Amino acid sequence: MAQGKASIRVYLSPEIKDSFKTTCFLKGLNMSDISDELIESWLKENAVGIVTEENSPSP
Repeated sequence: MAQGKASIRVYLSPEIKDSFKTTCFLKGLNMSDISDELIESWLKENAVGIVTEENSPSP
């Protein structure tokens, strides 16, 4: 596991998993990095009332 990272388990259909894995490989991308970017983007659009380091008020 990468230093300073937490893991999650995600269940996908075999077709989506294989397509994601193949596309990342062919583009030279890391599946975890892409997943992180997608989840971060989704949270920016959908998170409600959750304080994170990025959106916490400055002291």
